[in-house]
Amino acid sequence: MNRPLFHLGPRLALCASFVREGVRVADIGTDHAYLPVWLVKEGKVSYAIAADVKTGPLRRAERNVARYHVEDCVSLRLSDGLEAVFPLEADDIILAGMGGETIAEILSRAPWLKDREKHLILQPMTSAEELRRYLRQNGFAVQREEAACEGGHCYSVMLAWYAPHALPQGELYEFAGLLRGENAGERAYLTQCAARLQKKAEGLARAEGGEDPARYFALAEQIRRLAGEGEQR
Repeated sequence: MNRPLFHLGPRLALCASFVREGVRVADIGTDHAYLPVWLVKEGKVSYAIAADVKTGPLRRAERNVARYHVEDCVSLRLSDGLEAVFPLEADDIILAGMGGETIAEILSRAPWLKDREKHLILQPMTSAEELRRYLRQNGFAVQREEAACEGGHCYSVMLAWYAPHALPQGELYEFAGLLRGENAGERAYLTQCAARLQKKAEGLARAEGGEDPARYFALAEQIRRLAGEGEQR
């Protein structure tokens, strides 16, 4: 008997919404494999790779793959990033639940991702600005970005692909991305981002001879205005 399917939390549900219908998916850093199992069981994709660098998470993933009877559709891989994933095996690549710098490092080791047909679904837990900076410097354009709140924190989910002639510009982009405060999740994310920049600016202002805090005060104010403008729409 098939077990009832679990519900994804807001963060992973938003990642799932970015996946194209009928493609092959690779979920890197899969942990329990909730996302690939859900995508297969819901019929959104027919094949998924669930990869993790550690054996413990893969054992948990293996139990969930067996529990929901998707052994023929979900391939488990012990993989450092994308090293055990071949280019023809995946169209949409998900990297969620890790730091932005880690995501950037994994992407840097997979040059085959510089292909317009490969879509990247990226959800950094921290250092989103470093990830956006890496993407822009390496020709990846963020085409869509939304925010989800879960467990008292707000997270950005980005959809990007290689498009070196369509790169977003401006310093504000690194911190706010494509978010413009159009819903409660985006406003909460922007408010959270502005608070971090404000705190950094205040710390720099207390220090002597360090980086000029004016830049961060100005960015914090711009992002607060974005969130405020969203509330007025």
